[in-house]
Amino acid sequence: MAASYSLILSKGTHLVDECTRRRILDAIAQGETVVEIPVDRYHDGTRTMATLVVAHVIAFFPHDSPDDAEVPTNVTPFVRRT
Repeated sequence: MAASYSLILSKGTHLVDECTRRRILDAIAQGETVVEIPVDRYHDGTRTMATLVVAHVIAFFPHDSPDDAEVPTNVTPFVRRT
């Protein structure tokens, strides 16, 4: 997945591509309460399907380039537990 956006939720952040961003925005516009999307939970390039409650969407932050996956300083990414 070419992560072009940081999806900021009420409890965490995920990396998403343009297609996923559009899917979320369409769900919000249509008044849907949930949407199934692929996310990069651990910022390692691995995609996982997730059910997103759209009420938890706060913002999208675009990345300047496809390799730019830095999240805002006020957001802590989830940590992979081994």
